[in-house]
Order: sequence, then C-alpha cells, then structure tokens
Amino acid sequence: MARTTIRSEDITAGQVKAADLASDATSGIQTDIAILGFKVAANGSLAKYDLVDQTIDAFQDATGIDASASTNESRDTTGKYYSGASGTDTTGSNPDTTTTDGDYTVFQYTTTGSRSFINASSVVVDYLVIAGGGAGGGYVFGGGGGAGGYRNSFNSETSGGGGTSETALTVSAATHSVIVGAGGAGVGSGTVGNSGADSTFSTITSIGGGGGANNGGTPGSGGSGGGAGAADGSPAGGAGTANQGYAGGTGGPVTGWGNSASGGGGGGAGQVGYNYVSSAGGAGGDGLASSITGSAVTRAGGGGGSTYDGSGGAGGSGGGGAGSISGGGAGGSGTANTGSGGGSTSDSGNNSGAGGSGIVILRFPTSVPANLTLVSNATTAEATPTKGDLVMTYTNGAGTATVNTDIKGWVSRDDGTTYTQFTLADDGDTGGHTILTAHDLDISGQPSGTSMRYKITTHNQSASKKTRIQAVSLGWS
Repeated sequence: MARTTIRSEDITAGQVKAADLASDATSGIQTDIAILGFKVAANGSLAKYDLVDQTIDAFQDATGIDASASTNESRDTTGKYYSGASGTDTTGSNPDTTTTDGDYTVFQYTTTGSRSFINASSVVVDYLVIAGGGAGGGYVFGGGGGAGGYRNSFNSETSGGGGTSETALTVSAATHSVIVGAGGAGVGSGTVGNSGADSTFSTITSIGGGGGANNGGTPGSGGSGGGAGAADGSPAGGAGTANQGYAGGTGGPVTGWGNSASGGGGGGAGQVGYNYVSSAGGAGGDGLASSITGSAVTRAGGGGGSTYDGSGGAGGSGGGGAGSISGGGAGGSGTANTGSGGGSTSDSGNNSGAGGSGIVILRFPTSVPANLTLVSNATTAEATPTKGDLVMTYTNGAGTATVNTDIKGWVSRDDGTTYTQFTLADDGDTGGHTILTAHDLDISGQPSGTSMRYKITTHNQSASKKTRIQAVSLGWS
C-alpha cells in the first residue's frame, strides 16, 4: 500500500496540514492501529473494545458478536477465530445402513423404491449407484441376464464398461432423490427375461440390466446387456451402456443342435458376457470391486447362459446367477443389492433366475463447514459517519479463499438494516494471518444513523475450503 510521507517542515505549531491527511496518508496508520489493537487484545485476552471512532475484536470471547443476527457462526475457543459451523445434518435421510470410515460417513440404501438424501449444507458426495440386474432368459437354452448399470466416483475406481471414474457430486442444501432399482423378475418357458429397474441419486442414473433372451428371442440392452439365446447364426448379446456396463455374449446354434445349443452369458460391469461354447452356456461377465464402504466388495456380475445337455454357464463374480441345464432346475438368481444378472434356465418346469436388486452408496465428509454470516454488536458513533473502514485478518483452514468472492466484508450505520459492501484488498501478513483492508468507503447513502455494525460473510465453504476469521476492526469518520 502506498503511504504519503509527512515531512517535518510541513508541521507547524504541532499541527499537520489538512492537505497532507489524504486517505493514503492515514489508511496505513489506521491499519497499523488495528493490527496493534489485535495484538493487545490477544496478549491481554481482552474482550471487544472500542476507541473513539473504531471498534476492535480479536475474538478472545464472543461478546462482540450478535448471535441473533449471525448464522452458522462457530467460535474456536482454542484458536480464537470464527468459521462456519461444521457438520452435515442429514436427519431425515433414513438410509438402511450408516457407517463411518475415518472422517467420512457412508450411507447405504438397499431397500428398493424411492428414498431421499437430505443435507443441511452443500457437501461433496462420492457415490456408487448400481441398477437392478436383468433376469435370465426362460426355457429353452436362453442367455443370462445383464448386470445393472454401474456408476462410481470413488477414489479413481472405474465405472462399468471400462469407463473411467466419475467426478464426485457437489449437492446443494436440499432434498435429493434416491431410488434403488429392483432386479428383473424371473420368467418361464418361451420368454425373454425382464430387465432390471434404474437406480438414481440426484442427477446420477444407472440403467437397469438387460434381460437374457430365450432361444430365438431378442436379448435386452441396458446397463449391461443380456446374453443371447440359442439360435441359428449365433446372435449377438444385448448392448451395454457406455460408462456403465458391457454387452452380453452370443448364443447358438439351433440347427442340428443336440447338446450343443447354448445361451450366452449376461454382460457384467467389468467384462463382456462369455459366448456360448459347445455343450456349455456362456459364463456371465465379471463385476467390479469398490472400497467406497471402507473395504473392497465386488458387485454387478452377469448371469450365466443355459444349455440343453451339458453345463450351465457360471455367474460372473460379484453375484451373478448360474445358468441351468435341461432338467436341472431353475436358473440361479442374482445376489440382492449387487445389481447382478440372473441365470437362464433350460428346465421347462422352472423359471429363470431373477436379477439382483441394485444399491446406492453415498460417502461424504462427516464434518463440513457451512457458509458463515458474522455480525457484530452495535457500537454507537459520536456523530453520523459518512465513511467506513475495515481491517481484518483471516487464515485458510483448508484450500485458498478468494478475496471478495469467498470472503466479503460489509458496514452499516443504521444498526444493520442497510449494509454497504467493502472492496477488500490484501495488505500482507501478520503472524501467519492475511491482512485485508478497505478504507474510506462512502456510506453517506445509507439511512442516517450512528449505530455501527460490521458483517463478514464466507462463501463456497466445503471440506476443501475452510475460511477462518481471526480478527476484525471497524472504523468510521
């Protein structure tokens, strides 16, 4: 900051010429007085105190703050600073399971249907959203069901279908939709398997897995595709969805089939469904592992295809159901809450395996700072001021605050009814604290009054941005 030098020859009879008291001559002095005041208050553990035209508060106690006008104000009694109150109030979210993993809370939603995630402040949420898996194809020699769509943002783990990890979602203070998709129901003779239902968190939707085909039917496409049933020409499996899952395997053939007619495996989150082989149904594609809950769990495997008289395809890792053979009973169902596909059946008296239900897992910081509004108690000026001055110090508890964006200062002369915003400038550091200053702000347009207050606000606070207000001085003239 530029400061005008007052020369000794300009001082006459102990007085300084008014022309030399321009704002750039006095603003440095005002800042120095404020910083000295902060040090005196801290060293003496003093409460807020007032000078003739200035009030100083280094937050040695809470007496200088109007709690009724402030919001989310939290005073650290050890560090002697204010910041936004920490905590993520998710009361009313009603997850099926709540656990902690270090500094994080993990919600698991496992009951199918519509639920909510309710948060009181903006929070960054990692998610694993898996849709319901598709059912296997019905009798005869059908394909396995495809796994439900698999979307993951945690710790650079991949999403389904070879997709890259997604970006954690910043959700506002609001109620956000959570839907856990059901698995597709198993089917009987001559029927294509039912597809699974979608799962959702806020703006994230994972698509239900495609149902496996019966022989000659059309396999379902979805998060992962259903396996094809046996048919001439070795038909392809259903398609998967980009960044969610893989395609199902091929089935075949029927002409002169004997025991070679077999269905393809359903696609998994981590692998395509296996094609049929002579006398064996194709295995389901493998799922993917995620440690979002704190330990690795594999989910979303594809269902196995069935065969006439050989061996049914195995379910993919992560809960996929196995395919059956003629007379071998029902197809295996996908494991609940993995979004895995069901296995097909070649038994005319039994249904195919159902798809496994989906799951929504949310991981977020247990303690998140809220945006702060810090309002001082009123101090009475001797006369109606026309200008305001602010000197304050702050530190970054996490991240880096952008001045006049993430941290703002305001002044009022009518007891907080009307505020005018300062344009703050960085004026260096003191004791590891950044000094912000603003001088000679015109407040003559405010309603006339002598009841002076400051207001400090913080914005965009999160687990990665924590702004701490260390001390504030409000001056006026």
